[in-house]
Amino acid sequence: MTGISKRCRLALGGLLLALSGCTASLAPQQLEIADGVYWSAQYHSYLEANDGLLTRYQYTPSQCWSADAGLLPRVFSSAYNPGQHEWVGAGRNTLVLRRLSDGIPVFFTREPLLPAPCRQPPEASASAVIDTLAEVLTQFQHGLSQTELLRWRYQAQRLDVQHNLTDTDKSVALYQLVREVLVDSDDRHAFVLARELGAYYRVNPFSVGEAQRELSRQQWLQELQQSALYNGCEQALWWGLLSSGEYYLGVLRLHGFTSVQQGLQQVKVSYSEAGQRCLQRALDKLASDLKKASQSLGKPPSLLIDLRFNEGGSLLLASQLALSLQAQPLPFASINQHQLTEQRRPDLSRLYQGGRVLVSEITASAAEHLAQALRLRGFSLHGQTTRGAFSPTIVKSLPNGWIIGVSMYAPATLLDGHGQALPEGAGLVPDQELPATWVFPVR
Repeated sequence: MTGISKRCRLALGGLLLALSGCTASLAPQQLEIADGVYWSAQYHSYLEANDGLLTRYQYTPSQCWSADAGLLPRVFSSAYNPGQHEWVGAGRNTLVLRRLSDGIPVFFTREPLLPAPCRQPPEASASAVIDTLAEVLTQFQHGLSQTELLRWRYQAQRLDVQHNLTDTDKSVALYQLVREVLVDSDDRHAFVLARELGAYYRVNPFSVGEAQRELSRQQWLQELQQSALYNGCEQALWWGLLSSGEYYLGVLRLHGFTSVQQGLQQVKVSYSEAGQRCLQRALDKLASDLKKASQSLGKPPSLLIDLRFNEGGSLLLASQLALSLQAQPLPFASINQHQLTEQRRPDLSRLYQGGRVLVSEITASAAEHLAQALRLRGFSLHGQTTRGAFSPTIVKSLPNGWIIGVSMYAPATLLDGHGQALPEGAGLVPDQELPATWVFPVR
């Protein structure tokens, strides 16, 4: 079974997309799964169990097929934790998995039969691609302009009958239509990856150009690596006392805190219990250094938490970090009525005096949740308005093999620790706005 779950990271334009599980790990014990068909309304997917193997089928009203891309592998078993999930249990009529990124349970319930269209290969015409994309967006509660949808369908139908165009020309034209549909959805998580075109597009209009953002990121990483700051968890965390007297904690990302050997390479594991233990060990070291800083300064320092380049990752890691910094009797966040309260030692709350958080338009997802949780715990936000992408993302395939991602939950189901709706699509407005040249300095 070692070949079932594969490393599925695609690097394009400097961006790393975890499209499915990076590694497979043994489940606590192999579950006995009854043969049959199971349905998840959360994922809009079927699982067909047959003699210990499970096959995942992506479903929309017009198409159903065993698609390659998804948060679960296309084929897996109960002997291994599948993709970015771990097994919780299996009964006669129910299968339960837990997402490693946020701890949210995923339920599959028994259905009488697999729909007949699932046995057929998908139709890969331009019209089918646009129809499937529109259906996926509707399934996950994203509205589209019906007038524009009629136009996109008409243009897709014309592409299907234009025989004077090359396949590449048709793909380029279809890619532009898909981009327009995703932009109209106004989903800050939405992306499309067309591998044969070498093209990736994410919906999010940045005020700062990609070249300046990337150059600023690289210069910042170089400064960190040349500094006397400590680092841990695969250089995801950097900490130490600054000459200004503030105590710096840079959180570069909230995933890939550990790595495993695969062949001749070390491969980062996106989400795992080992990553949470690594964060715990790093915070223990940070606590010891904070005590030394207090002795040196004669008082506890204030914290400077840097999330400017953090595009998110694990909500469990974000919750663990926030509740270590300031454990309060309120949840970290709530997603679709599932409260997130991941708390572990150490308690750092007595080792510093207040602080501020640096954020930018790059700051997204779990990093935005972290910023808001810290704001509710007395920190102030400085920088730019964040991306406004609080919802977890679902990954789907289009019939022609392109990969899309969209947010899973409606904005009203995304709440902060006080039970207030998070500004999905709008972002967190900082307490102090800073110019882009300060947030993304380039030298």
